[in-house]
Amino acid sequence: MERVVIGRRKRYRWDEVVLFVLLFIFLVCAAATLGMISYITYYQNRQFVVIPWYFYFIIITCVLTIIFVFTVWVLYAIQYLLPILVMLFSFILFVLWITGLVKQSIELWGPQGSINDYCVRFVYNDAIWAPPGQNRDTWARIQQEGVCNLWKTTFALELIATFLFLYMIFMSWQVIRSARYG
Repeated sequence: MERVVIGRRKRYRWDEVVLFVLLFIFLVCAAATLGMISYITYYQNRQFVVIPWYFYFIIITCVLTIIFVFTVWVLYAIQYLLPILVMLFSFILFVLWITGLVKQSIELWGPQGSINDYCVRFVYNDAIWAPPGQNRDTWARIQQEGVCNLWKTTFALELIATFLFLYMIFMSWQVIRSARYG
């Protein structure tokens, strides 16, 4: 007589609403940051300005985050979403996001000559506007304000993504704990 062994998969209970809200926020933060940094990189490249290494670092981090979001969605849909993998990759992405956040905060709010210093001196406090109307000087001023605001927006989105990855690690730990202790 043959013995038949039927294996049972362990199922983990994820809080669906929180998981999908987190994934949506990750997707929005990564896609918006990717677009903004790519925009700044494009214009720096067009003006033959050296593009710093952390721009590419942030772009790669955003792409990895988007891949992570879609992978988690697929694994959840086929019921193979393991919390230990989510915890591991959330930790890796947390480290990547916080590294980009620290470097960008140094560049944004660093010592004299930082981006915020430049924006305050030459863009926000500059009372001299071009003559009213549609001309090249007005367009340049609007572009300068837009780039200054892009820097602050990307910083805010990086900050949000960093803390939410920390929360995702905690949530994965809760899923493991509830599966173990019921």
